[in-house]
Amino acid sequence: MIKNIIFDIGNVLLKFTPVEFLKNKFHDEEVVDALYKNIFLSKEWIELDRGTITDEEAIDRYCSRDPEHENEIKEVMATWNEMHLPVEGTSEFLKRMKKKGYKIYLLSNYHLKAFEFINGKYDFIRNVDGEIISCRVKLLKPEPEIYKALMDKYNLKPEESVFIDDTKINIEAAKKLGLHGVLFKGFEDMEKKLKEEGINA
Repeated sequence: MIKNIIFDIGNVLLKFTPVEFLKNKFHDEEVVDALYKNIFLSKEWIELDRGTITDEEAIDRYCSRDPEHENEIKEVMATWNEMHLPVEGTSEFLKRMKKKGYKIYLLSNYHLKAFEFINGKYDFIRNVDGEIISCRVKLLKPEPEIYKALMDKYNLKPEESVFIDDTKINIEAAKKLGLHGVLFKGFEDMEKKLKEEGINA
């Protein structure tokens, strides 16, 4: 019987659409492509998720790699949290499940400043029973240790827990540890899959 629902954040609870964000901000395709590759596809982006560098250090590296776009890089890093808008349906679902008595947890790869921003902005991010955020534990999904960190911290039993994530490899890692897993492809599909796990909204 499922007692615990564990949510990823990006593209499950909140949108993460960097290309769309960049296109809305800059109308030059070459600039958009350069910024996307330099920032969002960089090893620094992963290091920010892991919490091993600061935003300031990342910005310095981005600018040293592409000094021509220094102003644009700084603007992106100052404003990219604007794209974090709720995914339709899931935040309301989270609140309903909490009212029904399910324990709600977050397990996500996230930058420190970005998580502090969304935690301050959205009550459904704050009002959960627990969380493990990558930058705070210096671990990343799909590393088994980050799932174990959540399970150990809150005494969760894998067989009583379902994990929802938009990335297949992260779901597969959770299943290897005995958790139930739902690959997020949209709210209606998630709701259907959770019903198959015995969770009825």
